[in-house]
Amino acid sequence: MAAGAFTILDVAQEKLGAAINLDTAAFALVLTTNAQALTEGFVGASGQGLYADLTAEVVGTGYVAGGEAMTGISWSTSGGVTTFSADPSVWETATFTAKFAVLVDTTVAGDPIVGFADLETTDPAGRTAAATDFTISWPSSVFTLAKP
Repeated sequence: MAAGAFTILDVAQEKLGAAINLDTAAFALVLTTNAQALTEGFVGASGQGLYADLTAEVVGTGYVAGGEAMTGISWSTSGGVTTFSADPSVWETATFTAKFAVLVDTTVAGDPIVGFADLETTDPAGRTAAATDFTISWPSSVFTLAKP
C-alpha cells in the first residue's frame, strides 16, 4: 500500500544538510499507532524530535522496536528541487496496526526524526495486518524539498 503525504518536521528542516546528511546517513522506518500525536511541529519531550520522543511505537508479530532499515535510498537535486527516494519497506507475516510511518536518521546521535507519513487517512485507527506482509510503498519518492 502506498503511504500518504510525507510531512517533514520543522526541526528536521533546520538540520537537513548539516546534522542530517543525505549523503552519508542511514535511515529506518519506525511505525507508530494512532496514540502517537504527530504534526510538523512535533519536538517531543527532548525538544529536538528524536526517536526516543516517540511514545506509541507499534508492538506486534513481525515488528521489531526501532523499525526497519530502509534500502535503495537515493536522492537527487534538479532545478532547486531535492527528491529523496527509497525501496518499499516490508514487515513479513505481520500482525499489528500502524497509523504513522516515521523516518528516522540512525547515524546521528539521538536518532533524529526527519518526518512521517499517515498510512491510513480514511481510518483513524490506522492500517492493520493480520498474519500477512505489511508493505509501505512510496508513490514516486518519499519526499521532495523545493528551495523558496
